[in-house]
Amino acid sequence: MKKSFSSLTLLWLLALTISCNTSNPDGVSEFKYNITMTELSEPSWYDLVDSVSYITLKSPDNTAMGEIKQLIVNNERIYVLADGFYCFDMEGNCLFKQTTKGRARNEFMDASSMSVSDGLLFIYDGMQYKGLFFNALTGQYISTLNSTVYGRAGYCKGDYVIINIRNEGDEARFIVFSKKDPENVLEDFFSGKEHLSYIRGTVSWVDDGLIYSSYRRDLAWKMTGKECIPYISITVPKEQKLPDQLIDEMIDNGTISPQGDVRGIYTYGLSEIKECDGFITGQLNDGKSFIYFIFDKGSGKSRFFKYPAKEVWQQLPIGENVCAGYKDCFCAIVNPESIIFLKTILGNIGKEPTQEKFRQAYNAISALTENDYAIVARIWLK
Repeated sequence: MKKSFSSLTLLWLLALTISCNTSNPDGVSEFKYNITMTELSEPSWYDLVDSVSYITLKSPDNTAMGEIKQLIVNNERIYVLADGFYCFDMEGNCLFKQTTKGRARNEFMDASSMSVSDGLLFIYDGMQYKGLFFNALTGQYISTLNSTVYGRAGYCKGDYVIINIRNEGDEARFIVFSKKDPENVLEDFFSGKEHLSYIRGTVSWVDDGLIYSSYRRDLAWKMTGKECIPYISITVPKEQKLPDQLIDEMIDNGTISPQGDVRGIYTYGLSEIKECDGFITGQLNDGKSFIYFIFDKGSGKSRFFKYPAKEVWQQLPIGENVCAGYKDCFCAIVNPESIIFLKTILGNIGKEPTQEKFRQAYNAISALTENDYAIVARIWLK
């Protein structure tokens, strides 16, 4: 496993007899990854993390980025979406940025989502319903696509744009169209009322599309242009699995959690899926807290655990703030307010026999100044 900054199903049937638009998605059993929930453990960083390193993002013109919405590491570049978008090299130097807001063809008012694929940086303006393409290496503006819907969108390989629409009642569905023909919708996933039990969920953008997971089910799908692939299924022990009756009640009530005394008894709701070359991470809901998992693609083994929150420094780096993995590690962006927390983490890890693997990260954190407004953590799992 590389440790340097420089290296950082029912499958879609050919006959198209079953897809994400099937009236019974829950009947699809042949997912690409079928993960069996194991007995919960209480691991710490020492058990799960092989090593961690940090890249300090150097502030351009001593200006702050504002609230960070998204992080992408692609082709030896670090892309950050905040009040605009920023691009850094792997040493943390700012290569270009775009923060000017406006209504011109090459400007945006509300950069709601970002994706990087095929050498293109795509920014979706959720206020003006348009997508803007930039050169991912230079930041030069290329073109604009106009849309008619509000939501978040991403560009993926194969010249496809996928929009995650937000409608009344927080219904989410997805439309796909070609960059060359934005007026023609090619596919429409999860749009029928029969899919209410799947519509509420989380989206993780990846280079070739997105992974969509359900708050009410233990299932996830991967959308890559015109394809919607049953991707991840979590097999929960029968005595812990949320009964269909309760799911139906949640749908009728418009909720994503069972009501009453049953909260905490059952495990359900797959969310926050992250993936790198070697691992998949995510979380399930047990009604009161989250159950996290790490799945090793190579060995096919999985580990399930709750946050070992006995000490703050034991919290694990696979939660909501971690971006989709880059090559063989996961990445996370951290603001200066967390520096003391990070020093505590690395200081405790430094007491372990693997201390040398974390010393570089500890030194990087210790050297941060007020002008270093953010850092990128690169985390290699065991």
